[in-house]
Amino acid sequence: MKLLALLLLPVFSFCQMTLDQTISMPDQNVELSIPKELSPISDELWKIKYGAVNRPTMVYSDKKAEANLIGNITNQIWEEQNIEAYRDFRIENLKKTRTDIEVLESGTKEVSGRKVAFFKFMSKAIDTRIFNQYFFVVVDNEVLMFTINYPEKLKVIWDKISYDIIALALRYKSNIFNWLSFGSLKYCR
Repeated sequence: MKLLALLLLPVFSFCQMTLDQTISMPDQNVELSIPKELSPISDELWKIKYGAVNRPTMVYSDKKAEANLIGNITNQIWEEQNIEAYRDFRIENLKKTRTDIEVLESGTKEVSGRKVAFFKFMSKAIDTRIFNQYFFVVVDNEVLMFTINYPEKLKVIWDKISYDIIALALRYKSNIFNWLSFGSLKYCR
């Protein structure tokens, strides 16, 4: 029994990740707190993982490049009150290009008078399923998009931490938002 506890200690310790580093979205009034287990991904690794896809504004990954956080400025002008339409547009485009996806959840929350859109889906990789969470927010009439994805084997660990990154750790440097509640967690500026 002691041996089992010792073997599981690293797993339980990893499950207790904290949001202990702050990163910023370049040229935006947005910061995220993320676990120290995530670090910037190199251009070379980006090309290996994603091929010729244009590199987004920010890309972080764990040491094995399995859990990923991507943030991008879409350069799409959008009004916050229509963020549901933007989310639906992204879902439909994704379904056209990826026939393997299964949307698990989508929604929009009005939080302290602001709209936040999200959806979660599962996709297939060569040898596993990948869980994905997309989150959209309008800042200065531009849509910012965040994606967190991880393989099925990391679901127990990353489901909570990915929700925390999006719901707890997104901050706006400008004074346009107060603490925002998203479910049982909070956004802050």
